[in-house]
Amino acid sequence: MKPIRVTILLGLLAMIFGCSVPQEASVNDGGPDKIAKPANTVLTAKGADVVDTHGMVEHLELLDAFTHDQTGSQRLIRYTIEGDPIYYDLTRADGKVELRVDTTEDKFGKGEVRTYPCVSLVREETKTFLRYALTGCEGDSEDMELLRIPFDVSQQDRFEFVLKYGPSLTNEINTVDYKLLKDLGNDQMVEVSDFSITEQDRQKVYRELVLAGYLNEKKLSSACKLENGDSYDLKVFINGGERHFQWRSCDTGADGKQMTAAVKKIIGIVQAGSIYQSLPKTEAEQHR
Repeated sequence: MKPIRVTILLGLLAMIFGCSVPQEASVNDGGPDKIAKPANTVLTAKGADVVDTHGMVEHLELLDAFTHDQTGSQRLIRYTIEGDPIYYDLTRADGKVELRVDTTEDKFGKGEVRTYPCVSLVREETKTFLRYALTGCEGDSEDMELLRIPFDVSQQDRFEFVLKYGPSLTNEINTVDYKLLKDLGNDQMVEVSDFSITEQDRQKVYRELVLAGYLNEKKLSSACKLENGDSYDLKVFINGGERHFQWRSCDTGADGKQMTAAVKKIIGIVQAGSIYQSLPKTEAEQHR
């Protein structure tokens, strides 16, 4: 049955990502030939690992935090197309970082464990991708790319979204129907029927969704109750695929917090634009 599941997964990824192909970690094979024991698959508690499943990354904030830590360890698990895990264990001590790569569970890999002493782990971001790389490593290459997350919206055949928000979902940002709805309060609404966002803002929105892991399975809740809280309804259309999320701002789960933070940034991007700025202000906006 496994080949069938892999075929279905590959078909889904092709539909969502179009022609893009997730990049594997660029680990230097010419590093120290230091063989160690296979990884302990229960090394860290549930939710404490960074997980990369074909470009869909979970718990990325842990890797961000580790780049600033002086001591400690962090595990990154990357899954192959066949669904086999490769473990990347990072350990920081004495001002340096050691990378331990375990491919013993990769049926099509080398099936070995190697360690690479390096000087530091750096985080680099451009307008179209985020990468984490180890520098000052021993071996043929001083720099090794650990993880790259692309978010170049121009590489997608289609990217549109519909975001409804507010206590009663009366505000709407809709790039599918070129519509912008703003609730002014007191039963007053204003609508822009030829709404569009700039390519620069579209790129910013896409970045927020990718880094929020919008293609991952999300555990979101609309059942919580919070007076004056906001509700969110988000539809994302990417190439031939579609994702739909519904939740409330009082959702205190990890996914709820992550998605709320992402849509608040998206709302901020749109509200900073000239079209939104030209609209009448709400009473709350007038008193800011």
